[in-house]
Amino acid sequence: MGYQLDILMYLQSIRNELLTGVFTFFTVCTEVPVITVLTGIIYWCINKKAGQRTLFALCGSLNINAGVKNFVKMPRPIGTKGLESLRIETATGYSFPSGHTQTATTFWTSTMYLFRKSWIYIIGILMILGAGISRLYLGVHWPMDVIVAWGFGIVLSVLFIKLFDYIDDSKNYYILVGLMLIFGICTYFIGGEDLYKMFGLFTGFALGYMVEDTFINFSTESETRRKNIFAKKSSKNEGLGKKILRFIVGIISLLAVYLLLNYVQDNLIVNKAEEIINIIKYLKYTIVVFWGVAGAPALFKLFKLA
Repeated sequence: MGYQLDILMYLQSIRNELLTGVFTFFTVCTEVPVITVLTGIIYWCINKKAGQRTLFALCGSLNINAGVKNFVKMPRPIGTKGLESLRIETATGYSFPSGHTQTATTFWTSTMYLFRKSWIYIIGILMILGAGISRLYLGVHWPMDVIVAWGFGIVLSVLFIKLFDYIDDSKNYYILVGLMLIFGICTYFIGGEDLYKMFGLFTGFALGYMVEDTFINFSTESETRRKNIFAKKSSKNEGLGKKILRFIVGIISLLAVYLLLNYVQDNLIVNKAEEIINIIKYLKYTIVVFWGVAGAPALFKLFKLA
């Protein structure tokens, strides 16, 4: 770890309040609350198809990240003599590859690939680089963790989006079931709490997508726009109002489901074996993502918001 530790020690030597604030911001922007809000805005409000593809890429990429982490079991640099790691509460599990970096890379690569806007490219590249460097600056990952996470995030984003294109066009749900089986087998044999959580994310998305696509089929376009491409400008304002209401309904209902399941989980895992705890957490994340993908859209249809 010689040269890698040298890099971390150099970044530690240039720390100051401003840089620490900047790189903490980049780390925070890759964490669950921010990514949930951003994907919710895309999926519920801006472009349903782009949101589905982004979520599929994230769920698949994070499963692979957690699987590699728990298989390789690389220790973090935290605790290394002379190194002061910051924000260690965000550094859970093993080190290789970096989960924060791969999350940011997957999300922003997917967004850039799907929307192809110059301003999104600028923000995306900045966020991808910032997320990776922030994990080194904070001293919670080795440089190789970040480099590999960048590579995984870029390659897996494109692969999963192309795969989802085929699934969505052909309605071949057996591929989703097959992936669930593969990820489930890997989760069972590799193990680890974070891998069970990520498998729950993928299961929730796969089941939610199939249910939403078959029975709900909400749209991110306003009814007026779908029926009349020459609609007056006021209809766009009405559409924006519906989008804002969809986000409010979606995020509040998702938070309510998450808090309820947290309460249930806290009461179920008392004095339980590790395997049972992992299964409970898997089910929690499955239900949360299922709600975001299918439950919230069902509410949109019920309240005539989609």
